[in-house]
Amino acid sequence: MAAISGRQREAKIIRRANRAAAVGRLMLGEFDNWQDFLQADVDDLENLPRRQLKSGKADVKDRLSSEIRKFCSINFKGMSDQTLSTLYEEVKRFRGMEMPLEEFEHKFAVIRPEILQGRPKHLTVCISLWGLQFKFPEEELVKDLTISIQLINDVSTTIENYESNSHSNIKNNRDLISSLISKKYFCLRSLIVGCFNLIEAYLNGLSWDYIKSHGAATLSNRRKNLLEDTISVSIRDKLIKYPTILTDRPLWQEPDDELEAFLSTIKPFRDSLVHPSPFSVPAKFGGHDKLQLFYRLDNDIGIVTMSLLVKLIKRIHKHIFGQSQKLPEWIMSLEQAATNFGSIEIVES
Repeated sequence: MAAISGRQREAKIIRRANRAAAVGRLMLGEFDNWQDFLQADVDDLENLPRRQLKSGKADVKDRLSSEIRKFCSINFKGMSDQTLSTLYEEVKRFRGMEMPLEEFEHKFAVIRPEILQGRPKHLTVCISLWGLQFKFPEEELVKDLTISIQLINDVSTTIENYESNSHSNIKNNRDLISSLISKKYFCLRSLIVGCFNLIEAYLNGLSWDYIKSHGAATLSNRRKNLLEDTISVSIRDKLIKYPTILTDRPLWQEPDDELEAFLSTIKPFRDSLVHPSPFSVPAKFGGHDKLQLFYRLDNDIGIVTMSLLVKLIKRIHKHIFGQSQKLPEWIMSLEQAATNFGSIEIVES
């Protein structure tokens, strides 16, 4: 291997500093386009005059602004100039980066707990022109529910304005009203399914986080299979058994009115949507008519579903993490969305 010349060594040091500064600025959201970000790797440093190279090398320690250093010290543990330069290469490849937190912390640096603010360990670290961000399924699903509720409220208000009109006037606006009603029921169906998607994502995330943090060595085979085989485990078993497995303390005292209402009253509506069928459910599963439930959806069912969802998630979270721990932002956003739906109030059980 050929020896590296002094010029090449100096150029390498400067380029590493430029890359570190660029990715630091990117995480701060200071770039408006990728061309400016990539400039750190474009400059032909090797052909600069030697005096300019030496001057650039002497200024390397000042390349990272105090703002970038402060940002890194606040957000990370052990994020060095070299690590930032390596991170630059990762971001450069795809003009942005999305990486599981576990992988990011293994490759680059640990993100400080106070920055994660209760976000789950299964989150994805995102770096783009929008800066450093985090995303995870629970938060995305809460956003879906929030949008559904906003649309339902808006459409319901518009429909109510027509209800005071004469039938002949309503008939003259039949196409418009039909469109509004279709939009309302689309949002209601999305809301019911979304509520179950959210609580399943939450429970699956708790299971994954527990396995990653504690391992499965101390678990019985039955409990291990329940936590790891999330696909074949029913939502009923997850709701009932996961809180106990994760804390070794039972949460639910039978009968539990809120849990039973969610599983026995609300879940059949969800089942009628994701498994629509003209066949009635066998008597041992409640014997309800799926098509009847499919067509019975209304705002009241949506409101009750959201209310129960919030109560169950809050109870599970407090059971696992303690009553004194502040609720994560996504749960508070969920509660606000439920409160905005028909102006309901979430009363603690």
